[in-house]
Amino acid sequence: MRPEWKRSRRGLSTVVTTAIMLAAVSVMGTSAVSWSNSNLFVHEQVMSSSYAADVNKINENLAIENIWFCKSCYQIQNPTAPHGVNITLTNTGNLAINVTQIQINNVNFVYHVNTTPIFPGKSFSWQQNYDWQSKSPINIYVTTARGSIFTTQAAPP
Repeated sequence: MRPEWKRSRRGLSTVVTTAIMLAAVSVMGTSAVSWSNSNLFVHEQVMSSSYAADVNKINENLAIENIWFCKSCYQIQNPTAPHGVNITLTNTGNLAINVTQIQINNVNFVYHVNTTPIFPGKSFSWQQNYDWQSKSPINIYVTTARGSIFTTQAAPP
């Protein structure tokens, strides 16, 4: 007969260890799958919104037309400003456009426009006091809310 202290209980410890390992693996696997699924969902949303914003920016189309330079058109509003400019913007795209800024000659004059949308096929006329010089071309930059910049050049008479 074997002594009491030499008796082996390997079967019970193997079953317990296997159960603990299976539980740990299943918990870690479930948490890894859950984390990757939520991470994928977040990246999918970011990519979807980024794609939509970029496609909408590409679909913006604005025509800068009918640039009028006048000598005495704004004297009623401001008697000290003898010159003025009137610019018509026409939305030729299929999305509504919010014009946020009209800039003349880079940094010399920056006029902020209210963000009333210009709907497809519609026009927006903007007028401002501007002391232009005859036969000196000016650069006109129109910035939209989506970040598109449309530019043209015009020369006063």
